[in-house]
Amino acid sequence: MQTIEVVVQDFALLKRLKTKVKEDKSMAQYNRYQSYDFERFEPVVVSTSSAAPKIDKKTQIKPKLELVKKPKKSKVQIKKEEQTATKKAQKILAIALAILLFMAMVIYSRVQLDEINRDIGNIETKMELAQSDSIRLNNELNAIVSINNVEDFAVNSLGMVKVQDYQVVYVDLSTDDRIVMANGETTGIKQTNN
Repeated sequence: MQTIEVVVQDFALLKRLKTKVKEDKSMAQYNRYQSYDFERFEPVVVSTSSAAPKIDKKTQIKPKLELVKKPKKSKVQIKKEEQTATKKAQKILAIALAILLFMAMVIYSRVQLDEINRDIGNIETKMELAQSDSIRLNNELNAIVSINNVEDFAVNSLGMVKVQDYQVVYVDLSTDDRIVMANGETTGIKQTNN
């Protein structure tokens, strides 16, 4: 009941506003209430039944449907549209081809880079093997050529002995050189300074 009373009061206020607007002649030039739809504020019958409210077909606004006809185009216009459509298709095709070519170049460069990296890895592996072989062979050579091994081989295998002091002969090279022949002749060779 309260909602009906509020609606009735609002409706009465609305009617007073409408009459005031109509009576005021000075507001005729500048009527700011004219753009408002006051019918929205009119009381609505509220039913307590569960049935759907009836819609008045007179007040229902139907949208106007109009059939829009396309204007007929001349042969020149059709030809121009076909040319622009062809140019657009060519541009799109050129761009797609450029993108495809770029992608192919990127993929090809990645494949080449992968092959080079694989080759570098193989060469580094071979180089590490060669370095380890070199170290192993140098260690074997050092073990074979060590002074202790040479001395041991000379003493045990060849039967050599260490030099004694009485076996050492010193040669004096301060005199002139001379040649002794088989028949006993000697010739002197003078030293020349270069």
